[in-house]
Amino acid sequence: MGTVEPSNSRKYGVPFYAAAWLPSASLQSKHQPSQSQDPPHQSPDPDISSADNKSLPSHPASYYVAAAGGGGEGRSGISNALILAHFDFESRSLSDHPVAKYGTGSDLPYRMAIHPAGDGIICSLPKSCSLFKVDTEKDAGDETLGLKLSQEVLSPLEDVGQQLSLAFNNEGSLLATGGEDGNLRVLKWPSLDIVLNEPSSHSSVKDLDFSPDGKYLVSLGGPCRVWDITSSTLVTSLPKENVSK
Repeated sequence: MGTVEPSNSRKYGVPFYAAAWLPSASLQSKHQPSQSQDPPHQSPDPDISSADNKSLPSHPASYYVAAAGGGGEGRSGISNALILAHFDFESRSLSDHPVAKYGTGSDLPYRMAIHPAGDGIICSLPKSCSLFKVDTEKDAGDETLGLKLSQEVLSPLEDVGQQLSLAFNNEGSLLATGGEDGNLRVLKWPSLDIVLNEPSSHSSVKDLDFSPDGKYLVSLGGPCRVWDITSSTLVTSLPKENVSK
C-alpha cells in the first residue's frame, strides 16, 4: 500500500531547498512614502506572475511562509522560484496556490535568510546572493502580496560562488554567509561592511547560527567552531569524532 498524503498537504510544482516564516513586519503596507523604496521589477520568467488576486486577511493572525527552490540549470521543465504561501493555523494547511511567486530564471535559489525586521529576503544563487523585497499593492481596495528583486547590489556577495548557509542575528544588524568553498563571512546590515572574513574556516560551511545576544557565531563544516564577533576571532572548536559501532 502506498503512502497516503494528508489532506492538508500542498504541492506547488517546485522542489524546495529552503523555507522560513515571514515576519509580520514584512507585511506592513508599503504605500507610505519611503526614501528607500525600490521600483518594481518584472520576474524574468514570463510564465510566473508576481502574485495572484488573493487578498491579505485583515486580522492580525496572518502567517506566511517563504520557500525557494526549483529544477536548477537543467532542462527539467521545472522553474526556479521564490514563493510565498499563506498558512492557516485553524485548518493546519497552506494556501492552495502561492500568494506570490517570483521566477529566478536559470538561477536556483538554494538557501535563504529573512531579515527579522522585514528588510527583505536574501537568497543564495549559484554564483551570488540577491535581495528580494515583499511588496503590497492595492487593487480595487484589496491588498495583495508581491515579490520583487531589489535594485540593491550586495557587492561583497557578488561572484562568491554557492553559499550553503545564510543567517541574520536576532536584531538583523549582522548577516553571516557560509560558502561551499569554506569561506565564512559576517557583514554588518545594511551597510555590508565586513566584520569577519575567514577564507578557510572549513572545507565547506554547512550551517550557521548566531547566539541569542549576537555576540557569537557557530559554524559547522566537519568540526563545529564558535567565533567571537566583537574580536573576529575563533573561540573554540569541537573536532569531528570518528564514532565506531
